[in-house]
Amino acid sequence: MSIKILLVEDNPADADFLQELLEASAGVEWKVVPVELRREAQEQLRNDCFDIVLLDLSLPDSHGLETLTRLREVAPDTPMVVMTGFDDEATALEAVRMGAQDYLVKGQITTQLLVRAIRYAIERSQTLQLLQESERRFRAIFDQTFQLTALLAPDGTVLEMNQTALKEAGVSEEEIIGRVLWETPSWDLSPARERLQKAILAAAKGEFVRYEVELRGAGDTVATVDFSLKPVFDETGKVRLLIAEGRDISERKQAESKIMEALEKEKELSSLRSRFVSMVSHEFRTPLSTILLSAGLLESYSYKWAEEKKQTHFQRIQAAVKRMTELLEDILLIGKVEAGQLEFNPAPLDLEKFCHEVVEELRLTDANQHSLTFSCQGSSNRAKMDKKLLRHILSNLLSNAMKYSPAGSPIRLELTCPPAGAEWEKGRNTTPQIPEPNCQMPVAVFRIQDWGIGIPPEDLNRIFDTFQRATNAGTISGTGLGLAIVKRSVELHRGQISVESEVGAGTTFTVRLPLHAFSGVS
Repeated sequence: MSIKILLVEDNPADADFLQELLEASAGVEWKVVPVELRREAQEQLRNDCFDIVLLDLSLPDSHGLETLTRLREVAPDTPMVVMTGFDDEATALEAVRMGAQDYLVKGQITTQLLVRAIRYAIERSQTLQLLQESERRFRAIFDQTFQLTALLAPDGTVLEMNQTALKEAGVSEEEIIGRVLWETPSWDLSPARERLQKAILAAAKGEFVRYEVELRGAGDTVATVDFSLKPVFDETGKVRLLIAEGRDISERKQAESKIMEALEKEKELSSLRSRFVSMVSHEFRTPLSTILLSAGLLESYSYKWAEEKKQTHFQRIQAAVKRMTELLEDILLIGKVEAGQLEFNPAPLDLEKFCHEVVEELRLTDANQHSLTFSCQGSSNRAKMDKKLLRHILSNLLSNAMKYSPAGSPIRLELTCPPAGAEWEKGRNTTPQIPEPNCQMPVAVFRIQDWGIGIPPEDLNRIFDTFQRATNAGTISGTGLGLAIVKRSVELHRGQISVESEVGAGTTFTVRLPLHAFSGVS
């Protein structure tokens, strides 16, 4: 075994003494390079490798701790043992604190003490270098991992936090180290803070804890984090550290949310298709059966029937064809609604005259089975609405009122407009500005009231959904399309529709439409 020593000693007698002590030690080949000045020692360390430096702190060109500092600048990884006199042991201890591996007091040095100090210094330096390398590797992994990682004391005090976590939180080590984790900026959201305190208490007792939490990041952003606390035990089974790890799963959660939305939409479409097929098969079957039966009877027996009976069957066929035509029109219309292709073309309209026309048409259809009345208040001849869509609104609501009300019961349509000469009419010859969605505009209020079967409370929130019918509709025919068409027609006018109903007592629909609608606004 060979050990190469740089001996920095300006006293030749002390240098010879030390070499004599080394030569007296068997089993080791000592290679000693003696120098007397600090600058000579620096030059040797720059040009050669040594296993250890024996250093006298008092040299002609350097004195005290500066000697050690200057040599360590040249060879920071080379172990050094300092030598001092009897009266300078305090300086020697400070040198050890500054990086020297050991110290020797001149006048007390023996072969055994010298060899032991050299061996200890070399082993300690090698161990320290291994620890430093291990620390560098740990720090590289700790700081570069994509996960948010921190080392905590069992009480939650932050001992270490990696660069990923610091960057995500937008803080520095000085702001974090030494504080309990729940008092750091990322955890200032109340639910997160309280839950973390409970989690740390559980982890300090040896439990592994994992959950999802929303944390505040740099720039006040909020991220969803998959967070965990893992206890680290010593040889006695006591928890000494907590490893806190977090992984930003915000993108994954957003993707999951989009997938769930897509799945829900697919379920909704599947349910819509199922209801559509069921509705079409039911609603078409009845008029087709009527047409088939009446046509068959006319073919087989019309030669012996009176003209009145023939006309009855012809009228049934016509009514069935009309019903099927209306159904097809509703299906085509709801298709345009779902695709966002329903046209909106407002034009000047006398609302009172228009409502009279709709009511008269429905009276003929109803064959005077109900008492259908219409009343109007205010000035209604200066409106601008989509005539076709308004017909859908009123005819659907009035038809439903007749369909779900007993024969002989009253049905009312009330129209209320601002009075003639109101403030809004003063600028009616000018082109008004397109209103914002929530601005106050003069409106026409249509109120359709019946005293029919009413709508159950649990159905009111879904009554405007496509193919949705009230659960108490029973055998009364219907497609569940009318109110969906009504709602979209109201929305295209930037209006509002509301419903009040009581089972067995009737229903009231209230439609509010701006008197001046604007093309292209939806």
